[in-house]
Amino acid sequence: MTARVRRRRWRLVLPFLPVLALLGFSVIAHGIEEPSPSDPAYLSPAGSGPDGAAGLAEQLRARGVTIHRVAGSDAALDAVEAAGGDATLFVPTPGYPYRGQLSRLSLLPDRTRVVLVEPDDSETRQAVDALGATRRRSATGVTGGGAGSRLPDAGPACVVRTRYGQWEGSDATVESCYGGAVVRVVEYGKEFVLVGSADPFRSVRAGEHDNAGLAVDLLSAKSTLVWLDLHEREAVPPRPPRPRAEVSPRPEAEQPERSEGPSPFPDWLFWVVVTLLAATLAIVLARRRRLGPPVPEALPVEVPAAETAAGRGRLYRKVRARGPALETLRAAARRRLAVALGLPATAERDTLLPALQARTGEQPHRLGEILYGPPPETDEQLHTRAVELRDLVEYVTARPVEEGEHR
Repeated sequence: MTARVRRRRWRLVLPFLPVLALLGFSVIAHGIEEPSPSDPAYLSPAGSGPDGAAGLAEQLRARGVTIHRVAGSDAALDAVEAAGGDATLFVPTPGYPYRGQLSRLSLLPDRTRVVLVEPDDSETRQAVDALGATRRRSATGVTGGGAGSRLPDAGPACVVRTRYGQWEGSDATVESCYGGAVVRVVEYGKEFVLVGSADPFRSVRAGEHDNAGLAVDLLSAKSTLVWLDLHEREAVPPRPPRPRAEVSPRPEAEQPERSEGPSPFPDWLFWVVVTLLAATLAIVLARRRRLGPPVPEALPVEVPAAETAAGRGRLYRKVRARGPALETLRAAARRRLAVALGLPATAERDTLLPALQARTGEQPHRLGEILYGPPPETDEQLHTRAVELRDLVEYVTARPVEEGEHR
């Protein structure tokens, strides 16, 4: 590979490097900025860091809410049951309770409020029947509660990340606000509230917009708040917890028919494709590629014929256009031979070959192979055919014409 070819290939790659660098920087920055639920301070009432919720806990206590911090899902369910319905169960990490615990939320006492922070579609299906996660953004957006929103009294908040919607066929009454990022539904006497982002509960975001007001509204509806402070996935206990009597199990036959789930493609995929298409269009315009077949134009300056022929030959060699190169030589040779034999310059094969046979004595099939044969497959064949053409033209044009010979 020559140095010129390597430089040309680098020129094709270089315009994409800034786009790839920007995408890589965005992904890395997003990963660094994203809070980790496995952090012990994450949405913890005792966490004083940027992702903690110690300030939120103080505001709730100032409103007279009693907070019970528990570190296990079984203990949380027992604490809510002891409150007899006058309690809110706050689950900041719905992916960490052991398998089947979210489906047991329907067994809690009536009038209990359950607040789940950004459950995915699988976790949402376990907790409630009527809702599913519909779309997830790569970055959290800000919006207001919307017209007719009665769930929280707060103003605009940074809560739009995961949205939730009602399944087709469900007859449950669903209250949706903040563009579907905060949704409330009552099932089996329990009130479930799904929040699409953890930002309103984080200390670092509490002062932005009305995040703190939204978090306090959602968690202060009851006098008792059971806070499930869980930061690692629970192991399944060796035996199931004691059965909770006095509560009817969830009727399986009444589950609504569910439509298809959310799209598997993230929201940012569309904008990545648009960005790459825009970069490709910019490269095409920068290189001034013709959108169509070549158009013959007059040369702006006079160029010596030898330089033109050499440049054209290098172009043919670069793209390995052996057939067009040989056909150019054959067309020029047929024209010169026809003129030398006294024929029209555009003489056809049936006219030209007999005249050449009479002049040279060669067989017609041999002359036809030289002047009209198939395109060469290798450079050696191209060179051989070019030499044969040159020798034939020199023989016909240089030989003196005898008296009485056909012209």
